[in-house]
Amino acid sequence: MASVQERPAVVTPERFASGLTYEEYMGRIKVNKDQFESNYQAAPATEDDVAFFKKVIAQRGGLRVLAIAEDWCPDVYRGLPIMAKIAQLSGIELRVFPRDENLDIMDQYLNQGQFRSVPTFACFDGKLNPIGTWHERPRAANETMAKMRADLEKLKLSEEDARAEYRKRIQPEWDNWRRETVRELRELLTQ
Repeated sequence: MASVQERPAVVTPERFASGLTYEEYMGRIKVNKDQFESNYQAAPATEDDVAFFKKVIAQRGGLRVLAIAEDWCPDVYRGLPIMAKIAQLSGIELRVFPRDENLDIMDQYLNQGQFRSVPTFACFDGKLNPIGTWHERPRAANETMAKMRADLEKLKLSEEDARAEYRKRIQPEWDNWRRETVRELRELLTQ
């Protein structure tokens, strides 16, 4: 989900530059490395997408994305690789900040004003003027997940069986949601 916000004082050029590159972040993660790698490979980035992001970079004098993440989170190992692949192919300057080590930044970008959701992508132009923020997962995923949970509650399964059935139902959706993530990021950058 996306929103537009002012740049907080904690995001200075120096602070932004202190963030980890995606490669540095990958070098220090402790869990789910295989998930990050497979999601990076599966990340959709068409020629049209790359051309779009390059055009935004040219129009805005650069494009910087501050990503707030934690390696244990499924939304992070699904979403951050998409942003990383787009950044690599189009020239976006991406910096990753582990959330729990950077709560001052996280607290400037709370989801719905209250949740420390990850991943969070704060997008800026080349001079660090804010463009907007994207949180957690695409809207379509939130809607489908809520419906799946409601449907599973009706089945009155044990907690363990419900969790297994939920994972089974949700897995095939991620290809569509990856594409939807790219669409939402494009939409955010045209505001």
